[in-house]
Amino acid sequence: MIAAIEAAWAQGQRVAIEAPTGTGKTYAYLIAALDRQERFVVSTATRALQDQLVDRDIPALLAHQGLQRKVAVLKGRENYVCLLGLEQARSKLQGQHAGALAQVERWAQSTQGGDLSELDDISHLTSLVPHITASHDECLGQRCSHFERCFSNQARARAAQADILVINHHLFFSELRHRQMLGVGHGFVPLAQTMVMDEAHQLQAIGLKVLAKGLNVGDMRDYLQTVERETSLHARGFAPWHALLQQVQQALVQWMGAEQRLLGPADAPTDAASRTTGRQALVNLHNLLSALVAALQGVAGSAAAVAQLAGQGDVMLQALRQWAQGGGQDRVRWWDSPGYVRAGQAGDLQAHGRYAWRQGFRESPLWLWQALQALGPQVQASSWLGQGVQRWLFTSATLGDDAALTWFAQGLGLRSDSSDNSETGDAPLLASLRLRSHFDWGQQARLVVPQGLPGTDAPAAERAQALAQWLLPHLKALGGRCMVLCTSTAAMQALAQALRQGLQGQAITVLQQGEQPKRRLLQAMRTAPGGKSGRVLVGTLGLWEGVDLPGEALQLLVIDKLPFPPRHDVLHAARVQALRAAGRDAFERYVLPQTAMQLRQGVGRLIRSASDQGVVVIADERLHSRSYGAALLAALPPLPSLDDAALPAFLQTLAEKELRP
Repeated sequence: MIAAIEAAWAQGQRVAIEAPTGTGKTYAYLIAALDRQERFVVSTATRALQDQLVDRDIPALLAHQGLQRKVAVLKGRENYVCLLGLEQARSKLQGQHAGALAQVERWAQSTQGGDLSELDDISHLTSLVPHITASHDECLGQRCSHFERCFSNQARARAAQADILVINHHLFFSELRHRQMLGVGHGFVPLAQTMVMDEAHQLQAIGLKVLAKGLNVGDMRDYLQTVERETSLHARGFAPWHALLQQVQQALVQWMGAEQRLLGPADAPTDAASRTTGRQALVNLHNLLSALVAALQGVAGSAAAVAQLAGQGDVMLQALRQWAQGGGQDRVRWWDSPGYVRAGQAGDLQAHGRYAWRQGFRESPLWLWQALQALGPQVQASSWLGQGVQRWLFTSATLGDDAALTWFAQGLGLRSDSSDNSETGDAPLLASLRLRSHFDWGQQARLVVPQGLPGTDAPAAERAQALAQWLLPHLKALGGRCMVLCTSTAAMQALAQALRQGLQGQAITVLQQGEQPKRRLLQAMRTAPGGKSGRVLVGTLGLWEGVDLPGEALQLLVIDKLPFPPRHDVLHAARVQALRAAGRDAFERYVLPQTAMQLRQGVGRLIRSASDQGVVVIADERLHSRSYGAALLAALPPLPSLDDAALPAFLQTLAEKELRP
């Protein structure tokens, strides 16, 4: 792997390497980058890998090579406690939050970095976070009374001095977006001539989400607060400012509620009354905001700040009109709103804190390369489509199902040096390499596809009950040591409930994703072997990757259903429609490869070392009954099949091995 990286970099090529678990890819790219004796940046998809790099892998390699390098990790603002938000939360949070808030305040006085990941042991932290963090739009910058002590600013200062900087993909794309809005000279992430993108299979999804255009209701709220402040200073009495602002504020909340009610599956018909209500709410907001902007324009000569607010109001009005007009060709739009806000009342903003304002409409192209091409030339130069960065490496355990890594390359707008380039034209060249797994899956694991379960179109509760009944004897035989990966939240909740009912009185605890921080759930799984109680972890997409449970902690991996992209996802639906309109087979070209990559990620959770053993259960008979099943099986490691009837004996063998001294 090191040789492939160095050869590609020497020729000025971008390089993508699929390297399964156990190949040592982290150390390979760190060694290759260190050999350049220049500053470099590593970007990951998850905070877990960020922490692993900074706390374990990089220090170990530097010590082994006898090198001294400044290493820093930089995360987005919302990963650090906001001291101003903490101060303000003191006066508005009561009840169950009071104790947690007191713990956070004590921690904030002693912490060196202010990273909220240090606080996994505080109950109610999830509901507290919206009140004690600040997004880029919410940050007051130098106007903040805590500016000098700001943990986010301190992290950025360390990043600027680092020889090795570790960031995440969300922050990388946020940097591109920031440079696009304010100019290339106003960036806050110091990029480098060598960029390593680990967990690169997630670049497409994360990049599109971050680079999507739109308007946050939080931006409008901040705008209204600024108008209130500046008009009281420079234009008091020239217009009924209080009434105008109150009307716009109320219209904004009504619009939020109307848009939330319009949320639903992409393939479901939208209620005509809801559409009418949503449009009326948008028109009302536009007209009231227009009246406020007109009043500002009437007193624009009173101060430069007032004139600037009038101009900003015009920009917001234009964004609202754009949303009302509908999306363009090859673009998709959606309302971006936190799930727990959608489930509540739109007007209950205090209960949801700042997150209630971190929603709004979004519009983006269908593919990441289109979003990157829409950036200005100077900003695009900092991406892999430009020439501003000399060396790029993309790596992951899953990047494609062919030597050219076509699935990955085409999504990023690159052309592989070993593929048919008829569709990618003059896109930048990408060197590619697929490494073989060092694990002997044929000896270490088995595959079971249960027979007789309800079909995949059956209600989630019915399937969950049947799968739980099928699993119970195997869980009891193995004493837990199981993780169940579900394809929906409803399936996860139903299955966790069914397993808890079935395991009452047994020394096996069922853990459910979301009930505790992910780090604590995984720690409970790791410490279960040898203890008095076994563990079963039930989760959804957040556990399909980035989970490392080697040895006895995980020996039975269950996937409840083939992970096809959800039909109700607006981006997925738009891609399928666009491919069909172009005369292409959307299932073969997009849906099947996407599903294969997700399935490989899930299956890869089982075998994490050369001594691991276990069983993969895919509870979906379509793997054998449908024509596409062979393609999905071919994308997986070589797993010998095991009949239902032979599974108990195999699990008993695993259990007996652990009992031997």
